[in-house]
Amino acid sequence: MAWAYVWAMVALALIPSIRRNTRLLVPLVLVLGILPDADLFLESIGIMHRTVTHSFLFWTVVFIPFFVIFRLKSVPYFVAVIQHFAFGDFIMGKVMLLWPFSSKFYGLSFGMPSLVDVFLETLGLVLAFGIMMRKGSLKQLLSIDKRNLFMLVPLFAILVSALFFSSRWSSLNALIADIASNNLLLILAIIHLILLVFLAISSLQGVRALGSNEKLVQKKC
Repeated sequence: MAWAYVWAMVALALIPSIRRNTRLLVPLVLVLGILPDADLFLESIGIMHRTVTHSFLFWTVVFIPFFVIFRLKSVPYFVAVIQHFAFGDFIMGKVMLLWPFSSKFYGLSFGMPSLVDVFLETLGLVLAFGIMMRKGSLKQLLSIDKRNLFMLVPLFAILVSALFFSSRWSSLNALIADIASNNLLLILAIIHLILLVFLAISSLQGVRALGSNEKLVQKKC
């Protein structure tokens, strides 16, 4: 999610014709950043992880209507999706980038967790928060604003992701024991907890804004 925002902002900055008049929809960017991993829930219909939904052609076809309607404004969102496998998964593992033209897997396979993994996850989060602060987005995302209700979507997505990841362990105690005994896993857990707390606070502020609006309407009535 963090790198999706970073790369989307980079793409936006590189397109002069839209960068002045375009404000990214942060919740959408965050969700798009992990959307290719939806294939984790599609194995029952024969779509294996890091295959179909991790290819350039698949997402190019998906985005054709958006390119036609929104043109260059769609590019940052497209980048938010493809960076997941062209950057993250490519470095950490192997992906079928050229499906359906090739079934070959490409990648550097540094593995997870690893020092490279921890470095990139930490750097991504720091850069994302840094850019948000510079652009003023962080203040808005942490303020009482009904637009922050949409942060419930990436919050839900990361919770589902965490539950899927934790299912690899036989029990919660086993998961906690492994995290406590592995410094790399501990750092990754802390990083993800920071992101989770951020999404939760932003979502809560959206709910508070909605509640404030309802009270205001009731007073007027």
